[in-house]
Amino acid sequence: MALSIENKIHKYVEESHPFFSTSVDSYLKWVPYATVFGLRLAGVKTKSDWKKQVLLTAATDSIRYFITDNLKKIVHEHRPAPRIDNHSFPSGHSSSSFAGAEFMHRELRGSIPVLSCAGYLAGTATGVIRIYKNKHWLKDVVAGAAIGIISAKVAYLIVNKFWRGKKDKIKNTDPNVTEQKMQAELV
Repeated sequence: MALSIENKIHKYVEESHPFFSTSVDSYLKWVPYATVFGLRLAGVKTKSDWKKQVLLTAATDSIRYFITDNLKKIVHEHRPAPRIDNHSFPSGHSSSSFAGAEFMHRELRGSIPVLSCAGYLAGTATGVIRIYKNKHWLKDVVAGAAIGIISAKVAYLIVNKFWRGKKDKIKNTDPNVTEQKMQAELV
């Protein structure tokens, strides 16, 4: 069934848009990240401060790249014809787009809920363009999207744990905190 849908999509693209070409997908995948940082500069409240956002972006993209690149090497899926390489599964552009979309959603959902979901539109557009360019199968794009979202979620778990530990360490070295603990113990 899924193979049949992929073949129908591939056939449609080859027959209806055989010379489709654009480089928009290479830029569109970074729009969610740029939007968050740009809005923060413009004064919009985000979930995290800029230092944490930089760390989250680096962690998200590192996790995403590690998973995507290794899967490409393991799976060896051929790209749709007439491509000859075997780095189709999963879509790196889609994983990058959806990682940024999840980052954007988490950072903006408290202040601009509707806009926080716009990153998913950019991710979807990137995936559609990759299919139209005959670079990926549908399953490559869907897997890339899942990897991107999961990578961002894992990055938030890791960075939040580190960030809390850092704050706890600062609190424990604060002389006022130690003095308050001693006073509380005396009472």
